[in-house]
Amino acid sequence: MDFWVAMAAVSLAVNGVLLWLWGKRASRLSRLERELTGQGDEKRGLAESLRQSRADMEGLRRDAKLELQRSENRYRALADSSPVGIWHIRMDGRTIYLNPAMSGLLELDGPGDLMASQTTYHEFFTPESLQIMAKEHTKRESGTASNYEVELIGRWGRRARMILYGAPIQSPDGKLESIMGTFVDITERKREEEALRRSEERLRVAAECGNDLIYEWDILKGSLEWFGPVDERLGHAHGEIPRTLDAFEKLIHPEDRNGVAAAIQNHLRSREAFFREYRIRCKDGSYRLWSDRGTAQWDASGAPYKWIGTTSDVTEARRAEESLRVKEEQLRQSQKLEAVGRLAGGIAHDFNNLLAAIMGYCELMQFRLEPDHPCRKEVGEILNGSDRAAGLIRQLLAFSRQEIPQPKVIHPNFVITAMDRMFKHLLEENIELEIRADAEAGCVRMDPVQLEQVLLNLVLNARDAMPEGGHLVISTGNVELAGEIPGAYGRVHAGPHVRISVADSGLGIDRENLPHIFDPFFTTKDKGKGSGLGLSTVYGIITQNSGCVLVETEVDKGSAFSFFLPLTEEEPEEEQEIKKALRSSSILPKTVLVVEDDDEVRTIVRDLLAQQGFLVLEARQGKEALSLAEKYTQPVHLLLTDMVMPGMGGKELAEALWKIMPTLRVLFMSGYTQDAAFRQEVADGGRAFIQKPFSMTALVGKIREVLV
Repeated sequence: MDFWVAMAAVSLAVNGVLLWLWGKRASRLSRLERELTGQGDEKRGLAESLRQSRADMEGLRRDAKLELQRSENRYRALADSSPVGIWHIRMDGRTIYLNPAMSGLLELDGPGDLMASQTTYHEFFTPESLQIMAKEHTKRESGTASNYEVELIGRWGRRARMILYGAPIQSPDGKLESIMGTFVDITERKREEEALRRSEERLRVAAECGNDLIYEWDILKGSLEWFGPVDERLGHAHGEIPRTLDAFEKLIHPEDRNGVAAAIQNHLRSREAFFREYRIRCKDGSYRLWSDRGTAQWDASGAPYKWIGTTSDVTEARRAEESLRVKEEQLRQSQKLEAVGRLAGGIAHDFNNLLAAIMGYCELMQFRLEPDHPCRKEVGEILNGSDRAAGLIRQLLAFSRQEIPQPKVIHPNFVITAMDRMFKHLLEENIELEIRADAEAGCVRMDPVQLEQVLLNLVLNARDAMPEGGHLVISTGNVELAGEIPGAYGRVHAGPHVRISVADSGLGIDRENLPHIFDPFFTTKDKGKGSGLGLSTVYGIITQNSGCVLVETEVDKGSAFSFFLPLTEEEPEEEQEIKKALRSSSILPKTVLVVEDDDEVRTIVRDLLAQQGFLVLEARQGKEALSLAEKYTQPVHLLLTDMVMPGMGGKELAEALWKIMPTLRVLFMSGYTQDAAFRQEVADGGRAFIQKPFSMTALVGKIREVLV
């Protein structure tokens, strides 16, 4: 449209020049005619010729004027009907012409409204636009047309963004007379561009701030456009990754490329949803896991030409899911152990009472038999069997955390060193034992017998895992734990710990069996070669002592069982062997009140203590013992009571007796107790306790230890 407007302006200028030239020529002919008139007949023919020429020139002038009028009419009609605003102004700023479209842009009643007034164009533009127009006027003075953007203000205040195409109109002598301008309203286009810019800005911010990256793949060109900081996400500088599909494919893990390509081809073929997770390489060589969703765009012929999708970094999410899965598995493991623990605890009390009676009567028989009596050997075998049964019960209670430990501050290095000879005795000659005890390893607070039991079970497991021989390493050291240990069993507490590890070069544990190794009674050994309680006992003892167990294993390359125990700054207690004679006149006679609801246990304890010179009072339950003590007029030195009894338990009985006998010493005995608070009191050294079943020697030694 601006081309036709310019042509109209040029046509008007050319016709004006022709009229001016014809006017000049007609004037010259008239002067010549006057000079020749009256010079004689000889010149009449020339005058006639001149008049004819003048008539011809008049005809030409009329024709030119008519053509000029027609041209003006055509271009005026064109300008009046044009949707583009046309504004012709003088150099003083007043209007020569404006078309209806321009009148509408200026919010005028009609074109004549402005042409009839003294109003100049300066009133319809913003100051910034007027400055731009003033600079552009210098170009027009040289006859150069130009276009630029301005902001127009209508009579009623409407603002509109315009593209102004300005063309200079010059006189024949080259003087700038006026300016013809066309105005194209780009207000809506600018709004759309601004809306698009804001939308793209929101998209950019969302892509940069969010976890998702948006991408567009030009299938035909093989180029990628990313909406989001893809380079930075992978550790590169901005723009460092080439935006081509080939370059991006090289970042995908080699093991995942074929799967991604196959999924893309399947989507292009079947148009099924595309979803794929694959590993992507970072600048430092590590890999992140990406979750990619996308869809192709097809043209009218059904050919794909573009692919749009989003990808998310799900590395941490998958790690969290795996951690949750492991924790859930550990919870199920703990629940299974707890269930079996309750079962074990349920039978432990009665079973320990039976063993206590069997062992007590055997000891009584040995005491009564002569050293060379033939029955002493059989009685000894009964005691050995009872000891093994008692050990099995202790294992059940240990893994179920129902055993009552008697912890003390110990140095693991000393315990391991003391067991060195035992380890070598248990191991085959083709197994090399290496102890790497870190001299800086600290102390822990734990029942030394429990630590020995843990080490013994792990060493035996390692031995069985190396039937052809191998290398066994027991090591210690200090570690600082910041929190969770991936794959560890048990609760991890932050802080300094002592790490004790038993590592072998044996068969290892396959993935199928690994989740069950701490299950009670689970074993991969042949029938009769394992109880399935070894690792369960390890788990129970370590968790009972606020520790955790970490298993690192690989089939045919060996296993390493590491357990972490809280480090203590306390000094280790010196080991003291209790070597006291069974009879000691210095503490006799002493009165012991035995309270036990099991008749057989009570009877054998009474008889054994009586043989050792103690004065024994006995009662079946708490209320009976309380009544007996109130009636007894002589001092009672020691209360030996079972913890679990019908009616009044051992703790309640002791508290009641202390009210009437403040100096009474108390020794608790039990094969099983559910009282967690009491177990903690024993662990803290606040209660004297002996675990059923016990030998006569152990019982008398414990009694004398409490009475001294």
